[in-house]
Amino acid sequence: MTSTKRNPNKQFPIFVSSVCHGLWDLRARIYFDLGCEHYVFVDEQINKERDVTHQDDLAVADELITRIREANTFVCILGGSEHGSAIKVHDNPSRVFFLEIELFYATLLNKEIHLFVRDDFVPGPQLEAFLSILKLAFPEWGTIKKQSETEILSGMKRLIERSPNRQTNNSWFTVRTPIRRLVQALYGARAKNRPHPSIFFMQGAFESRTDEPRVDILRPLAIQLKEQFNQETRLSLLWIGIRELWHSPYDEIRDLELLRHWNFFLGEWAGAGAWYGLHGDTPLGCLAALNSQAKVRQRIAKLFPEQVGPDTAYPGGALASTKYSISKRLYISEDRGTYLNEALSDLQVSLANAPSDKSGLVAIRASVFWELNKISEAISDYEQVLHLRQQNSAPNGQIGEALSELGYGYLRQFKLRRGLSFCEEGVALLKEGGRPAFLARGLRKLSVAYLLNARLAKAYEAREELNAVAMKHGILDQL
Repeated sequence: MTSTKRNPNKQFPIFVSSVCHGLWDLRARIYFDLGCEHYVFVDEQINKERDVTHQDDLAVADELITRIREANTFVCILGGSEHGSAIKVHDNPSRVFFLEIELFYATLLNKEIHLFVRDDFVPGPQLEAFLSILKLAFPEWGTIKKQSETEILSGMKRLIERSPNRQTNNSWFTVRTPIRRLVQALYGARAKNRPHPSIFFMQGAFESRTDEPRVDILRPLAIQLKEQFNQETRLSLLWIGIRELWHSPYDEIRDLELLRHWNFFLGEWAGAGAWYGLHGDTPLGCLAALNSQAKVRQRIAKLFPEQVGPDTAYPGGALASTKYSISKRLYISEDRGTYLNEALSDLQVSLANAPSDKSGLVAIRASVFWELNKISEAISDYEQVLHLRQQNSAPNGQIGEALSELGYGYLRQFKLRRGLSFCEEGVALLKEGGRPAFLARGLRKLSVAYLLNARLAKAYEAREELNAVAMKHGILDQL
């Protein structure tokens, strides 16, 4: 074997996913015998000192996700009958194992994925359940030929030899390249051919299990999510929670606590996914999650009418926001108009039943008007949002959001200096108390305002600050 000093901070162009039991020797041969120690990430070889008994599994999952993001190619090798270890939440094993979270993120990050199946692979029940879900996204995976270890090693060697310069790409930007084309294609292929609403989360596919979802997993996850602002990490936590609920169909269960968990996790998925850029007619997208959340809320209203409140009302604002985001990624104006008009209808429903503070809904309506090229109506709404929030002594972050949006609107009216002033003031308030995602959006608008006012150095500084905030917090949608 080749002996080299391992550098845990090195970036690797190929990521070999976490082990199914019985693949340790094969993974070691890939790492050493092929001379891959410079090019392939194999976790147990890179992190020799890790204490798997006492490790923080969620922190380990975050590290693995970072490695996947850095890589160009994701390799999954299946063998034997058992999957790897389950991810523990507060020492309680969840329904999600490391192999699953890695495959999930490789898919989200649009990585080049290669699957090898060793000739002894016979998946156990839990792994088989996961693979059946995976086939919804990759139907061709069920036809992959099983191979010997020699054939797998030969295939890995070819991947290493063709690895581009054997260096990594910046996936924060490469993941965004085909998104508009993909969203338009999915809309044309699916959304037009299905009755509204067009799609539900994971196509409404649930697992068949007899045990109940464990609230000792769901409750601490919900608490941790409220304290976490990195959207990539939030999606990891949310996936664990949703998988815990997955065998309790929300349109069948009668347990109020489980319905509330479904409502929470689907809504948070849509929120994190929006900042991460999961727009489009896909089973993992924001629209699918919100369509499913609307069904959950309908069921709560039907079974527990006394429990209906702002957090269980029709999610018209969120639906409008995600349809607005999808519309911006469609090429065909007729298709864009369809989504934008649906967004206005959703907002009309929610505004008619909204509590006293309607500023959030009005802000979304302003964005829809903007996309419909109704600039005067949009700016009127943005002014109303700012007035409402100032009148209600809203937090600095919310006022900063309103100032940024209104300032950007003024730029469209060629009120360049006034627009810049509002954008600057908005970002200053967002830095004092705003959420990172809205700060990123404010910085993006501020960079445009500086550019239009011929302050190029300031525009560059704002853009660099935007990139830093977005990469730190996983806010791909603003890049």
